[in-house]
Amino acid sequence: MKNKFEGKISHNIPENWNCGGWLGADILRAAAGASDAPFRCVTHPNYQSLEYDIKLNVFTYGQLKLNLPFTVIAPPLSIDQPGFEGDFTALARDYSRRPGVFLALNLPAPPDGFPAAPTLPSCVFDNVFPAFDDYMSALRAPYRRRNLAALKKGAALQITQIRNADFSNDLLQLYLNVKNRSKYPLETLTADFFRRFPGEIFAFRLGKTPAAFAALRQTATSLDFVLGGMNYALRDQLDLYYNILLFILRLGIETRAKTINFGQTAESSKLRIGCRILPKYMSAFSGNVLLNAGIKRFGGALGYSGGFTDYRCFRD
Repeated sequence: MKNKFEGKISHNIPENWNCGGWLGADILRAAAGASDAPFRCVTHPNYQSLEYDIKLNVFTYGQLKLNLPFTVIAPPLSIDQPGFEGDFTALARDYSRRPGVFLALNLPAPPDGFPAAPTLPSCVFDNVFPAFDDYMSALRAPYRRRNLAALKKGAALQITQIRNADFSNDLLQLYLNVKNRSKYPLETLTADFFRRFPGEIFAFRLGKTPAAFAALRQTATSLDFVLGGMNYALRDQLDLYYNILLFILRLGIETRAKTINFGQTAESSKLRIGCRILPKYMSAFSGNVLLNAGIKRFGGALGYSGGFTDYRCFRD
């Protein structure tokens, strides 16, 4: 068996990079130099991957705190996409020839032969509606009333698509508000990421006051909620979070998206508008025999264990 790492590590982004879905070279170029977690691309005949070094709390989903250094295999921004494509077994075996501990996030299924645990799931809406009014009519009465109450509170909001190059520091502060409240923080992005973001950004304002924004990415079949921000001083007055979700839902229905991916966290609110849970997994491994033994013994206890309610939002 070869003991030398076979992947080629580079800070340059290959033109044909694609980890599946909408995570292509264009969004990585937007993130390059705009994150406090500089990332690397790894190419190999059997896989491609993205990685960056960070100290993580191994008890992220628990009550304790213990920060340890990891090489994270994930995109360099907090999204629900995996940071690799190809053969995961080949990747893990190759990475295990390097020193350190490696953590692969957002895997669609537990990998065979490697320890895995649940991580934050995605919330996905399967769109079968020709119009937003059809969606509202299909809801059971309590959920329709909840949506109508939110829309009434948010009626004063002005929602406009902005030129990404005009993304302001005021909007960046809204992103930082959300990031700084996160229970699961990773990297921090600068305004340059949003100015170069290869997608659409919608700003929510109350008069001249920035209230929220949503950065979205559309493909031929899906609409993905990538990142956003919020003015928490206006959150309850305008029912901001629900209004952001309902705006994205309306846009996805109007653009005929087959799936609308609302991403991770805040599962309860997203399930109440009709989303389903899409499980995601993480896997940790190392070339060190003792570390691997510890990961296999205790790794499962460090996974995300949030319970989810089936709200039965729709009449049928």
